[in-house]
Amino acid sequence: MEPIQIYLFFPFLATLGASLAIIATQTISRRVQEQKQKIYAVNYMSDMSFRILSSTLTVKLKTIIPHIDATKRMMAGDDELLEKCLLADEFDILKSKAMSSSHLPNNYKVLIGYDDLELVQAFDTLIFSYESDENRLHLNEFVKKKLKSMKSFLSFDLNEKTDILNTYWDILDALDHESNRILFFVRYIILPRLKTYINSKQFFLFKTSAAKRRIIDIEQMIITNNDSFPKPDYLEKIKDGGIQRAL
Repeated sequence: MEPIQIYLFFPFLATLGASLAIIATQTISRRVQEQKQKIYAVNYMSDMSFRILSSTLTVKLKTIIPHIDATKRMMAGDDELLEKCLLADEFDILKSKAMSSSHLPNNYKVLIGYDDLELVQAFDTLIFSYESDENRLHLNEFVKKKLKSMKSFLSFDLNEKTDILNTYWDILDALDHESNRILFFVRYIILPRLKTYINSKQFFLFKTSAAKRRIIDIEQMIITNNDSFPKPDYLEKIKDGGIQRAL
């Protein structure tokens, strides 16, 4: 190689080395940033799953089930309880909407989706199920028309009263099924996928303690309220029940 060529070659190497170093630094920086965004996403998913689970369990155990049991007693002839519920406006429940859960940027979910699309789809399904408002609104509207006034209710004949209480029970039962689907989804679909994902090797050098704490909280809530959760075959029984079984 001629001296002039050698003289030009070293600056070229220096420039190439600097360019590669910049590219490597940018690649590492982008990788670290993406991992942090993934961690935010799983932190958010685990926290929202815990909050949804807690909220759903509370409403199920403290509101829906007691009102179903009370309605059964009224339909069996407990007029004293019926009168108390009408006087105290006890039929008018679940007035508040579900808490909002719109704080996870789509580009963060896309990053998770590259690794585990089913986890993202499962979380979106959980949010959709939790925020579904049809049965709650139906209940509130029905109560407003049929169970808000004692004078109005007592003006109905026995068959009409029975139909009203039976419809109220049916709506409560639909809300209970909604709760069970959410409980099932968190326990048997969201939780296992979150645990697997957060324990993957890609997060070995990153702090994932927040998500892991929430996962432990979810597991503890499941243990404490195990009898209130649907069984693993719950969805299969629903799918094969009702008109399907009759056919």
